[in-house]
Amino acid sequence: MKTVHIFLCLVLTGTLLLTGCSGKDNAPKKTLNLTSLPGLPVDPSDLVMRQSIQSTLGELQAPAFSTYEHRRIDLDNDGRRDALVLFKTPYGFWCGKHGCAMLVMKASDTDFKLVNVIQPIRPPLYIGENETYGWKTLVARVSGRWDEAKDVEIAYNGMQYPSNPANLEPAAGTETHSSRRLFAD
Repeated sequence: MKTVHIFLCLVLTGTLLLTGCSGKDNAPKKTLNLTSLPGLPVDPSDLVMRQSIQSTLGELQAPAFSTYEHRRIDLDNDGRRDALVLFKTPYGFWCGKHGCAMLVMKASDTDFKLVNVIQPIRPPLYIGENETYGWKTLVARVSGRWDEAKDVEIAYNGMQYPSNPANLEPAAGTETHSSRRLFAD
């Protein structure tokens, strides 16, 4: 009998505790006015990038079966990895004897938008030490032409990168290179 009383006391105590913890009290509730944090940037996935590339191919009226390599790097320091897309085929459409076309695509929370096309580009491509308008500079080697081979610094101008690196002056020196080498075979 004593065991039954102890059991009933435990059940009653447990019930009272659970009822007390249920949050059904009549006390007025305090409302906390919290300031929400600004949205952190979302780095879109590679799948979203590939879908954006396919959409861009349609906008450019380019062959849907184009092949490419891509590298993701935050070019504009906004916390999202943008995309550099270097095409390989079809040769006559994207590539010529001096190199191939590369898309620069800016990442947003939901997709990638074309900044511009740079052509010709031959691998490797380097991320430069400098920035212009908050965007990283690119360094490419221009060769296989009538003038002497040169390294050029491809600097963002506030709207886009120069579309033809062959038209740029030689870079001041190898100090424009960084250890970040892209599209290296």
